[in-house]
Amino acid sequence: MTTCLAPFNQLYIHSSGEVYPCNFLQNNPLFKLGHIQEKTLQEIWEGEEIKSFRKQHLENLPERCKHNQETFFCYQTNLRTNFSLDTQKLKRLDIMLDSRCNLACIMCTNIYDKTGGLRGDFFWENNDDIFKQIDELELVGGEPVISPYFDRIVKRVSSINPHCNWLITTNAHYKLTPQILDNFKKINLKSLSISLDSLEADIFEKIRTRSTFSLVMDNIQILKKVVPKIFINMVIQEDNCDEVIKMYQWCQKEGFSFHPILLLYPDEFSIIKRSDTLNKEWILNLIKENAILQSKEIFYIIKKAISNLPLKKDKDVLIPYLKHVEVMEGL
Repeated sequence: MTTCLAPFNQLYIHSSGEVYPCNFLQNNPLFKLGHIQEKTLQEIWEGEEIKSFRKQHLENLPERCKHNQETFFCYQTNLRTNFSLDTQKLKRLDIMLDSRCNLACIMCTNIYDKTGGLRGDFFWENNDDIFKQIDELELVGGEPVISPYFDRIVKRVSSINPHCNWLITTNAHYKLTPQILDNFKKINLKSLSISLDSLEADIFEKIRTRSTFSLVMDNIQILKKVVPKIFINMVIQEDNCDEVIKMYQWCQKEGFSFHPILLLYPDEFSIIKRSDTLNKEWILNLIKENAILQSKEIFYIIKKAISNLPLKKDKDVLIPYLKHVEVMEGL
């Protein structure tokens, strides 16, 4: 197992106001570090709960973290260049502004989460010291851009820390008002991750219930002119798994970064429930296509699929995969 640097550099604030070391541990009372309406972020950062958690990370990784590393490779998302084992400074905040959303995606579980944690004034009035020092701020949801707290966090942090790097995940399914665009221009928006699960309108609207495909595609073209770095998040599941190569090539054409996410749960929408024969054919096709494309993003999905499916013992899959590993690691 790998020592994850997240607990030594960041805090994750859930929409309920509860604080955790990272988003992979949210809603688990064993890893709750405090609440933003009861303690300042500095107090939580220096608290006994997170000190104990860091010690476990260095001495004997918690079982939940072992599982997450094996299943999600979560430690890789926290290998940022400015991360270290030095805990003198809290460098990053990851904030789930709100669990509420304007869509009802079939695979989403966030809609069941508690919300309203940022409603009180204590959090906003007692953390300017942290807002001034952080290097990076990530906003997720629900849908963060239409959250009532979006304007407030932009105004608060950008006014006292103009050099902070911002990362925002959005479904881009709303009217792009002048105020929203001004907020994007006001901050140092390092990346905007847009959720786009299909390039086919019927599949997209099936996955993202209450959505209009054309609205999102039109907004993407508008945002392309405003935002310097756009990531396309594709949640790979049973309905869209055959579009991986197509989505990657579209991202290349548009100048976007491709970020595929393999859905593991809920099981009913995941490729995990499919037959081994279908999944074997799917993986072998990805390996074949990626031998030409040599995409690290597609390689990541192949690796994750094999790690989470029974096929890692299938020689017909394993031998081509190991050969592909040699090629990709040589790049």
